Amino acid sequence: MNLQQWRQDPSLIEKSRKVQDGSVFKGILEVMNNELPTNHVLPLGATGNDFAYHYGLEVGYRRAIGVLAATSQPIEDDEARLEADFSQITEQ
Repeated sequence: MNLQQWRQDPSLIEKSRKVQDGSVFKGILEVMNNELPTNHVLPLGATGNDFAYHYGLEVGYRRAIGVLAATSQPIEDDEARLEADFSQITEQ
């Protein structure tokens, strides 16, 4: 199952909301936010590869936190999404 499939099931969304409203989950999320790689200083003399590795960790942590948060949100209707409309742009 992927996130899109999860978010198509209203019962799973509601269960996720209940879990995310719980104090244990909120504590876990706080720990995850405190453990973000950007909260830790790279050692003196760190290389570009060290930075790139830690940046990848940061992106992964933030992605995981985002996916957890998204499990309690329904998918937006395609009609409700804002579409770019360039019809009013005039040539100069």
